[in-house]
Amino acid sequence: MSLFAVVLNEPNEKIAERIRDAYPEPDHIKVNETVYLVTGDMLIDTLLEKSGLMGESAVADAAGFALRLNGTYGGRTYRNIWDWFERATEVNLVKA
Repeated sequence: MSLFAVVLNEPNEKIAERIRDAYPEPDHIKVNETVYLVTGDMLIDTLLEKSGLMGESAVADAAGFALRLNGTYGGRTYRNIWDWFERATEVNLVKA
């Protein structure tokens, strides 16, 4: 399992819907209107295609990118974001 961040240039409901559908909770968490965290056993290209940022079914008016996270994180944010990271990394450790 890998952790990813999807960062949109601006909010896009079509992309948000595709992320929700392809990676139902708890496999994603919405940080804000333009940032989503996603976990799954996939390549980044798969995430980009399923979310609608790339590929044949890309959302025409959407722009953004995805980052594969290396497991290091820090900062100040909402508690539910830290809880999501903790759960996602625990799942990864169990499956490793």
